[in-house]
Amino acid sequence: MTKPDFEKFVDKTLDEIFLFAEIYTKRIDLNEREFQWLIKDSPVVTERREIISAITSVVFIAPDKIYPCVDLQIMEVKDKTIVLKAWFANYEPRPFGKGWSNRPGPFIYVINQTIIHPAVNTNSKAFLDTLKDKGLLHQY
Repeated sequence: MTKPDFEKFVDKTLDEIFLFAEIYTKRIDLNEREFQWLIKDSPVVTERREIISAITSVVFIAPDKIYPCVDLQIMEVKDKTIVLKAWFANYEPRPFGKGWSNRPGPFIYVINQTIIHPAVNTNSKAFLDTLKDKGLLHQY
């Protein structure tokens, strides 16, 4: 996979993870973002292009060397801001492929349990079907 193609994939991933946040929190007013790697001295970035660049610069090493297991966690919601943190497992980089979550690419979507809306039943078939229909879940 080329770097520009990976950047497009990250852009699509951001759309998905932010939709993921809206579904779990039952909030559609979340229009601001903060992103930070859980690595010492990692800056907080807020502009979409900066977020794409921050993710790509760490995960994409070369066309055949991409870190295969990267957690993207919605840590909190502050006002109308989704706070997204990321870290990666210490697996050797490899070619782009199907990841641990059975979805293409390395990203695993995670949400802090404390921000899930009380009316959301994450174990219900209807909820899981919604995630699957939106392409956010590939197995259950």
